Amino acid sequence: MKPKIIIFDVNETLLNLIPLKEEINAALENEMGFDVWFPKLLHYSLVETSTGNYQNFSEIAAATFKMISEKFDKNFSDSEIKNILSEITRLPAYPDVKPGLKQLKDAGFKLIAFSNGKPNVLNAQLEFAEIASFFDGIHSVEEIKKYKPHPESYRYILKKYEVTPKRAMMVAAHAWDIVGAQRANLQTCFVERPEKKFYNLAEKPNFWVKEITEIEEKIG
Repeated sequence: MKPKIIIFDVNETLLNLIPLKEEINAALENEMGFDVWFPKLLHYSLVETSTGNYQNFSEIAAATFKMISEKFDKNFSDSEIKNILSEITRLPAYPDVKPGLKQLKDAGFKLIAFSNGKPNVLNAQLEFAEIASFFDGIHSVEEIKKYKPHPESYRYILKKYEVTPKRAMMVAAHAWDIVGAQRANLQTCFVERPEKKFYNLAEKPNFWVKEITEIEEKIG
């Protein structure tokens, strides 16, 4: 069944995190800095949701950065951490993103951006990458206060746009995001970005692409 709405994860799916990775690695003076911090950020966002609490993504990002900085014998002030992490609002879109979104938009699909990030950060990201205009809706989990991949976060979008799960498709480069959408019965499309692999214990996604430009043909 062809979806009516296509929901896009943002970080690493549409936007390249390399500038943020370089900023963090430089601050920590270690090439593994980002790779230690980012999973910790995702881990504690899940801790918040699974224990029935909510802190916004930027607060968790700063708190986990302070946690891991000690592993690298570094000590940063709150303002220094905020400055380091602000690079997340200046990320470029992958080269295939603009043409891929345009194809889908021209084909009549309603496009939704849906991120764990704070609303102001999310909007700044999409504006900087010059892709905000492609989206019919831009949403943060702050509206529901349950981080992806909690099924309720996806159901929130379904309810907002009055579509059934099978008429919606989640597009993400994170296996955990795909699994969450699957558990909420959405169609799914995994984007195989560099170093991103699928979780073998999960059901295979409906579609599997290397670039956003492949999606329109796959579902059309």
